[in-house]
Order: sequence, then structure tokens, then C-alpha cells
Amino acid sequence: MAGRIDYAERQEQKKELYQERLEQAEQRSQAHYENQRKISSAIPMGQPILTGHHSEKRHRNDLKKIDNEMRKSIQESEKADYYRNKIDNIDNGKAISSDDPQAIEKLQAKIEELERAKVEVKARPHEWYELQYLNADIRRLKDRIKEIQELEELQFKDVTFNGGKAILNREINRLQLLFDTIPDEEIRTTLKKHGFKWSRYEQAWQRLYNKNGIYAVNYVIKLINKRGEENEAS
Repeated sequence: MAGRIDYAERQEQKKELYQERLEQAEQRSQAHYENQRKISSAIPMGQPILTGHHSEKRHRNDLKKIDNEMRKSIQESEKADYYRNKIDNIDNGKAISSDDPQAIEKLQAKIEELERAKVEVKARPHEWYELQYLNADIRRLKDRIKEIQELEELQFKDVTFNGGKAILNREINRLQLLFDTIPDEEIRTTLKKHGFKWSRYEQAWQRLYNKNGIYAVNYVIKLINKRGEENEAS
């Protein structure tokens, strides 16, 4: 029972955090939109760039600023939608989080539902791909169950490395590498090669928290530290 209460509390904490980030993203989006409107209002409607005129440089710069502000406004709006979907998934119970104490039971229930759907499909004329899709979903859910069972046996502690730190973000079930400065191209290539992806929302290089993820984190950190030692020695 305590596990369920803790999980419910964590879900509420997630919702509060997502709501805060959603509102911040919406405010930034609106601010960028207002900025581009302010710049646009200084340009007469339909005014072309007057090539060779003293206003040409300013006009071109203003157009670049307008484009930049609009792109930022759209990016922040997309970020708000991202957090809005996160909240909706929690409210509707669509997403099954690995830290949910009932995750295995919920996944097993979905598998049973898909198995019943297979029986119904087999009992009638059907397209060749219908059973294929159902079987793929069943395999995916079984893999999730196996993964969750393995996670229960794993341990991971935050690690400081040369130029950053590695943490476990339990909120989104991701291993994250946080760098003090933007990593150079060689390190970014290494990260991508080992399954890490850059998340602009989390401002971190991250990958799913599992056994392979822990191995990848330790391996990448070892390479980064080794390179740092070589640079200091040279």
C-alpha cells in the first residue's frame, strides 16, 4: 500500500512540475511572439527591401529578428504541448511508468486484452497484417515486463566525471549526462554511437534507464575521463 501511495505522490509531483514548465514555456512563447509583432509593426505593410537605400541593412536585420522570434515562439509552443501531453497521460492513465508498483499487472492486463483481440481476428476474415501488428505489440509489452523486472535488481548512483556528471532521473526513467559546457564533436559522436540522444527539454544527453544504459554510461564516462587525463598530460 505504501508503494502505491508513494507512486501517487510522485505522479502528483510530476504533474506540478510539468504544469510549471508548461506555463513557463507558454510565457516564453508569448514573449517571443510579442517581440516579433513589435518589430513587424515598425515596418510599413508590404514594404519591400529598398536595395541600396540606407534602410536596407536595418530592414534585413529586422526580418532576421522577426524570423528568429517566430521560430523561438513556435519552439516554446511545442515544448508547452510536450508537457501538456505529459499531464494528459498522467490524468488519463495511458502511460505505464516503470516506477508504477502496478506496472507489471497493468502490462499483463494489456497483453491479455491483445490476446483476446487475436482470437477475435482469427475468427473472421482479416488482413494479413492484423495478426502481425498484434503479435508485435504483445512482444513489446512482454519485453517491457522483463525490463521492469531487471530494473528492480539494478542500482545506480550519480557519478561525477571530467566536465560533468551522470544522474538517474527517476521522474522520466532516464540516465542523463549533464555537461558543464557543450561537449565537442568527438564526444557528441561517442554519445550518439552509444545510444544517447540530446533532449532540449531536459537539457541533457540521455537514454533509457536499463542494464544496457548503465553499461553505456560507465563506458562513455571512462572514455571521457581517459581523454581528459591525456589532455592534461600533453
